[in-house]
Amino acid sequence: MTTVAFTTLGCKVNQYDTDVMKTSFLQRGYSIVGSDEKADVYIVNTCAVTGMAARKSRQMTARARKQNPTAIVVVTGCLGQLESNDVKEMTDADIVTGNVEKSKLVDLIEEFSGSRLIAAEDIFEQTGYLQETMSTQDDRSRIFIKVQDGCNNYCSYCAIPFARGRSRSRDKADILKEIQSYADNDTAEVVITGIHLDSYGMDLVDCSLIDLLEGIDGVSNLSRVRLGSLEPLSITDDFMKRAAVLRKLCPHFHLSLQSGCDETLKRMRRRYTVDEYYQAVRLIREYFRDAAVTTDIIVGFPGESEEEFNSTLDFVRKIGFMKIHVFRFSARKGTLAYAMPGKITGEVKKQRSDIMSKVSDDGFHTFVKTMMDRPHSVIAEKLSESNPGYWEGHTENYIKTLFKCPDCSPGKEYHVDFLKIDNDFVFSSLHTGTGV
Repeated sequence: MTTVAFTTLGCKVNQYDTDVMKTSFLQRGYSIVGSDEKADVYIVNTCAVTGMAARKSRQMTARARKQNPTAIVVVTGCLGQLESNDVKEMTDADIVTGNVEKSKLVDLIEEFSGSRLIAAEDIFEQTGYLQETMSTQDDRSRIFIKVQDGCNNYCSYCAIPFARGRSRSRDKADILKEIQSYADNDTAEVVITGIHLDSYGMDLVDCSLIDLLEGIDGVSNLSRVRLGSLEPLSITDDFMKRAAVLRKLCPHFHLSLQSGCDETLKRMRRRYTVDEYYQAVRLIREYFRDAAVTTDIIVGFPGESEEEFNSTLDFVRKIGFMKIHVFRFSARKGTLAYAMPGKITGEVKKQRSDIMSKVSDDGFHTFVKTMMDRPHSVIAEKLSESNPGYWEGHTENYIKTLFKCPDCSPGKEYHVDFLKIDNDFVFSSLHTGTGV
């Protein structure tokens, strides 16, 4: 039996794409092995969001070739889409494809004649959401479901619209069918994700993101629904009113910020102001008790002065995020920000990243301290590798916790009491009292 190994870099959407590709290979009789094993075919699903991600994608391609020099090595995904010629020149990949060809990889491999080739179609020629099979995901406690692809926003720093194309929404019925199939096989939680999740439904008839969430809320045997990243302008009073009555939606909202300074936001071509962001967070906390708000911040964007960075620090502290994902600005060819003046040195980026990461850590500790006096629902996900004897799980508002439970089963819900805050998680014990 022909074996195929996958390596996936980047976002959860990319991981989902790999899971769909796995299905197509399994249906054609292939056997899937680990990326560190010898295989007949290696597929590297690449990321290009930062320069570091692009370098790592090339490194993983070289690693695949070393695993088996006679294997067919395929590069696909965002780096293949954006830099197909460079990837062919800089790596030993046999086939270089983009995002359009992910559904055709089995055919490309079986038709491969031995001559290295590039097969990367124009992503902007793709109309409509393309997905021929459901995903194959091994983790049954939390499953990622992709509902949308592409982005129409063209923020000045982001190459993703050029790698993913225009926004395209998946059919609601197909989404519900896939989620139900996982729920019937003991999946406890689904995470709804997309490249620009807020755009879901804009190309469909009478279907928006909140309409989709209301449909998912009716899926039987499912405990939780968690949202991926949202834009602040999507948080309207109507959206929150409808979201607040959903039984399964988790009180965890990842609102992309990027900067807490209006001038920096303008250069980034973000479509909201600091005040509009603040009002979105206010609405979330009005409708959801104990809601966790997490975000992304880019430090060292071109022209970001010390004053602008301090404005972001002040705003971040004002919001009180549970977690901040901190990124150092990475210039990507083809974006407006690539040629912007006012480049920030690597040393300053590191300093600002360290400061912002400390604010993130403080925010986590502050948020968790407000949660210490009550039991919390946790879904057991897996046994901890770093803390033997403990199970790992997340609360509804996405606090990672470790707890001892000799008879626990993965995917099952338990209630715990918080005991002690560690660096980025909490030690807990099984709840034995009342008040759940």
